[in-house]
Amino acid sequence: MGTAIVLLILVVVVIFSIRGYLKKTRYGCCGSGGGEQRVKPDDRNPAHFPYEYEVGVDGMKCQNCAIRVENAFHERDGFLAKVNLKENCAVIHAKAPVSEEELRRIIQKSGYSVRSVVTRKAG
Repeated sequence: MGTAIVLLILVVVVIFSIRGYLKKTRYGCCGSGGGEQRVKPDDRNPAHFPYEYEVGVDGMKCQNCAIRVENAFHERDGFLAKVNLKENCAVIHAKAPVSEEELRRIIQKSGYSVRSVVTRKAG
């Protein structure tokens, strides 16, 4: 009887593990069904943004993650963001100077951690 219970528990664990794996392969690591919806920034011309920062972002695994980070900036006025998932970094264009703490806060609020912030261009 005890062996049957242990076997039943193992079968249930295996079933849930397979379901989780299939969900990740189908929808990305975040498992968000239809995918993350992109927020379009009002201004898409990088030349209009005199400040540029390169932010190393940890924890992004799929395109949904990248879109989530970009959206965190595009939902705000004065930002244009582009994530390079392969390099685990985001290039953030801003119309006004932004502190490193503010950049970190925005990314952390979207669920990821920041490993580095480099100012690439200042107005």
